[in-house]
Amino acid sequence: MKVAYGEWKPDVGGPNSGVATTADGVLPQASATGLGYGPAAALVTATGAEALSGEPKGMISALKADGSYAVIAATETTIEMMDSSYQWSDIETGRTGVGELDTSFAQFGKYVLNTNTVDGFKAYDVDAGGANSAVSGAPAARQVFVTNNLVVACGISTNNRRMQSSAIGDHTNWTTQGADGVTFPDGGALIGGRDMKSGAAVLFQENAIRLMQFSGAGATLYTITKVADGRGAVSDRAIVAFDGMCFFVATDGIYKLTLGGGLEPIGAEKVNRWLAGQVSASDYSKIVAAVDPFQKVVWFQLPNIGKLLGYDWQLNVFFTATVSSTYLSRIATPGISIDSVSDAIDDVDLAIDSRLWSGGGLLFGALDSAYKFATFSGAALEATLQTCDTALPQSAMVNWCTPDSDASGSLVYLGVSDNRHTAMTWKSAATKATSGRVGLRGRGKMFALKEVIPAGSDWTFANGMDDIEFSAGGLR
Repeated sequence: MKVAYGEWKPDVGGPNSGVATTADGVLPQASATGLGYGPAAALVTATGAEALSGEPKGMISALKADGSYAVIAATETTIEMMDSSYQWSDIETGRTGVGELDTSFAQFGKYVLNTNTVDGFKAYDVDAGGANSAVSGAPAARQVFVTNNLVVACGISTNNRRMQSSAIGDHTNWTTQGADGVTFPDGGALIGGRDMKSGAAVLFQENAIRLMQFSGAGATLYTITKVADGRGAVSDRAIVAFDGMCFFVATDGIYKLTLGGGLEPIGAEKVNRWLAGQVSASDYSKIVAAVDPFQKVVWFQLPNIGKLLGYDWQLNVFFTATVSSTYLSRIATPGISIDSVSDAIDDVDLAIDSRLWSGGGLLFGALDSAYKFATFSGAALEATLQTCDTALPQSAMVNWCTPDSDASGSLVYLGVSDNRHTAMTWKSAATKATSGRVGLRGRGKMFALKEVIPAGSDWTFANGMDDIEFSAGGLR
């Protein structure tokens, strides 16, 4: 008998479902059975990294004219920039900030624009440095983004349902040369917006989603149409866009939005009920979304539980990773170039052929639990994979199995139960023999198998359990 791990869908109940009960510390990958799993890298804090001075309230990696990146982050009272030795210096202090209020960042040319409704709309020259200066006439807004050479401010302080757009190519002009604005009559407060390429952007409200389409001609620069009613995003930090795709968390789960495919409830009947059991409704707004384009994965940092929820958009599957972090982002190591590799090589736990050294491109990274710069560059995380519960026609003794994985040191656990309404009783861990087989001993009409691959193990695939052998028992 064989049991594949299958796709992780915790919202699916019942035995013989064909879906994994647990898929943690792994990345999904294709296999001969259709879906398997490989190792996920641990989060590693850069050696000597200094902690951001407070809880992160926004972050950006801004490209400078010389091709290097400036990593800039906000706390409730500061805006700070990280140098090449992972030390933070103040750009601005004494900011007001209020509780859960984030600072939104967007790069527009050489300027890092930043705004919240209390401290106002400001700009920092990422090349020249200097002060983080207020932009005269710009609206104090909840969120800012750039699309089609316009700056768009969402949820301004005087009316949280209003968006305003700047003049074309000018973040300092909010009144002439194409500058415009709209106050929406319904849908609740504006949460944020994202560029969707192809001459379009998307605007999120509390209870509506609107498409912003650019004509490029005539008196009307863009039109706005509602594409979802009664559904919006829980927060700006829970929205991430990449290459024409937008992923976000709503009050009822996780969605994907594309121009061609519309709104897709990717979490429905997969992880939405599980997510509601992990994160309280009041904490949904604290979920942070970020994209790892190399792995083709969107990650959602779940507050207060030390867990990341991953979604592979090519395979359309979810999984988890037990990682403690405080902010996720596509982040760059600032100031790293081929000339400075010898000085920096000891600062991050990376192989010499790592993508970190290949031109300073953005990587998927994080601030760790202590607010320090970190990358997902370590050895393999501890991986846990568990099969679905399997119902047998009669009670049987489970004697053997062969994990379909190349992890030589994995531990295998057998769970058994006498019926479908009693929780599994888990037996002690068993190890692989030289042949790869694992000796087991447990009787029941229901069984499940769990494989735990220790952290730091060298492995490439784990697909399920093969050659499960039984000794027949009697009817019960």
